[in-house]
Amino acid sequence: MNKILTIIIPTYNMEKYLRKCLDSLIVSDENMKQLEVLVVNDGSKDSSSQIAHEYEARYPQTFRVIDKENGNYGSGINRGLKEATGKYVKVLDADDSFVNDAFDRFLDYLRTKDVDLVINDYCIVDEKDIVAETYTFDLPIDRDFNLGDFPKRMIEWVWHHGITYKTAILLSIDYHQTEGISYTDDEWIFMPMSVVQTVSYFPFNLYHYLVGREGQTFDPKVMKASFDKRIMVGKSMACYYERVRESLNDAAGFYMAEKIQRRLSVIYNFYLTKNYTEQGNHMLQEFDTFLQRNTPSVYQLMGVGKNQFGGKSSICIWREAGYTNTLYLKLRQLKFKMHLMFGKPYRNLHMPDNLRRK
Repeated sequence: MNKILTIIIPTYNMEKYLRKCLDSLIVSDENMKQLEVLVVNDGSKDSSSQIAHEYEARYPQTFRVIDKENGNYGSGINRGLKEATGKYVKVLDADDSFVNDAFDRFLDYLRTKDVDLVINDYCIVDEKDIVAETYTFDLPIDRDFNLGDFPKRMIEWVWHHGITYKTAILLSIDYHQTEGISYTDDEWIFMPMSVVQTVSYFPFNLYHYLVGREGQTFDPKVMKASFDKRIMVGKSMACYYERVRESLNDAAGFYMAEKIQRRLSVIYNFYLTKNYTEQGNHMLQEFDTFLQRNTPSVYQLMGVGKNQFGGKSSICIWREAGYTNTLYLKLRQLKFKMHLMFGKPYRNLHMPDNLRRK
């Protein structure tokens, strides 16, 4: 490990954004020597590879291009991990970028740390780089801590934009991300947490996460067409949790139970409220039955909670009704449609104000 940090950039047809992404990684000469950037070109058909090779030629001590056949997002992460030489590793999507001066400070910061996980602030931006939301965390800045120090409601907002792992912990669990499908970044923010012991917080906005790009995985049209892939990732996460949960320490158990409950709730909420169809209901029933048979602890977690009136959760009502669309669920679906028609634009990405650091 002769570098302090490896950045893995999975890249597929990102010529429009890649230069901005790579430019954001150009820092001071001393830090460039400590940085490794692996641009994993996943069989792009545009000029992404050519652009990446330009940076490799200009900064051979820092940038390296890995050209491979298309295997989707997870395959790019897996290939990058195989070749990473940094003490720490972070994923940067090719349509995103770092805040350059903060990134320079971040490399200095990493040289002073020896922890399993580093958390950083990040923000949501549009195509014009206008900041829509800034995500900051109410975490200790004067000491290292553990996953148990995360406020419960904040765990949902720990995404890959805000995390950097020590490479050794990924190797210790032989981490392998599901290949061939999208949405596997959910695995990245979940599975390695099972072995995280120590955490540090870098309280600066480091990462600009782009939303609104056509074809993005969080585009509602894309999500609707490929939500079966979310189910596949959900099954992968549930099976991992079931396998390791009894060996987890209290802090990791706290984080992972909350994380999987919130991430899988997205799947249930999508079909029961936002996009109810008979076909979707059938897919959700198959998923729920899978959890009941193969991951009973996760199945039980997904039945916890109350509805807005203080009664049973929507999932419990749906299960007890024999997986049918009850009157209560129909009212929720109507409320959602009315919100779309007459309310404020519905945001998939929203952090309540009380989770922000004042």
